[in-house]
Amino acid sequence: MKPFAIKRASRLGTWVLAALSLAGLVSIAHAADDAKPQPAPTAVSSLSPDMRPQNVPLDYVITPNGYFAVSCVQAVREGEKVHADGSIEARDGTMRKPAACTQPHYTQSGMRIDPNGATSQPASNKRPASGYSGWFLTAYYTTSTGVGSISANWVVPSSPSRTTDQVDYFFPGLEQSESNAESILQPVLGYNAFSGSGVSLWTLSSWNCCVSGTTYYSGPVNTAAGDQIQGIVTSTCNGGSDCATITSTDETNGHSTTLQTNPYAALTWVFGGTLEAYNISSCSLLPASKSVVYTGIQVKDMSGNTISQSWTPWNIIGSSSPQCNYGISTTTSSVTLDY
Repeated sequence: MKPFAIKRASRLGTWVLAALSLAGLVSIAHAADDAKPQPAPTAVSSLSPDMRPQNVPLDYVITPNGYFAVSCVQAVREGEKVHADGSIEARDGTMRKPAACTQPHYTQSGMRIDPNGATSQPASNKRPASGYSGWFLTAYYTTSTGVGSISANWVVPSSPSRTTDQVDYFFPGLEQSESNAESILQPVLGYNAFSGSGVSLWTLSSWNCCVSGTTYYSGPVNTAAGDQIQGIVTSTCNGGSDCATITSTDETNGHSTTLQTNPYAALTWVFGGTLEAYNISSCSLLPASKSVVYTGIQVKDMSGNTISQSWTPWNIIGSSSPQCNYGISTTTSSVTLDY
């Protein structure tokens, strides 16, 4: 063998060993990540007794879709995939099947929703005289064709001037038809949304809720006031396969979390930007910046064609208290929520 060939073979062997070592390190890193406990959503028991629906159990947790039993909230790690039957495929191809959800979840107002979708309103469920939990403001529209993607950018607002046990959420999102919504796919910015060691007050997570009564989420990753956020939901099919991806990215610090999941059906109900919050008894419990602006909103069909947008503003809180100078303004590519 010529000296050059020997050197080349030697280098090749070195590269192979380096690649194998790197693969081993990556595998070890993944194993370490998988071994870490994921932070849990904030517990219902943290809310003031006069600021939560009376029929919601105290061992439930708060999610962007209401109150859920812990067993019906599934954390999905980075690189994993949620199948239509609820099973979760790990990076190495191994499967785990969480037990089916057998407990109801509750809307922000306390309506009970059973795992099969049946609903019931308690005969008496006292809403706080001065306080609100639920969707405050959003802008939406519906399409006649399945949406292939929505992307939006916004800035993490200033933290509330007062922090107690409130939870604030901001997100764009996609659902199935307005008359037959099965789930909602959301890249979510949350304030006080998770508890656990190393979790900041502002976090990003990706959610898909609530087929068969279960909600799935990835992350959270930490973010901070002033950071640039991008949320993207994509779908390359109308259900039947795991073709949907929800990505929440902090473009300032580079942190990102992705949930690969099933869209369950054509996504035709589009939300350009939403404010949802829990345990809000005064305006000081909402972010101090008083507004969030979702910009660069793009909605496309599965062929990549832009879908024309004409947003419908929806002030859900209406005349409920607290009144915080609510307002909604839109352009074709932006949604501004004032409060």
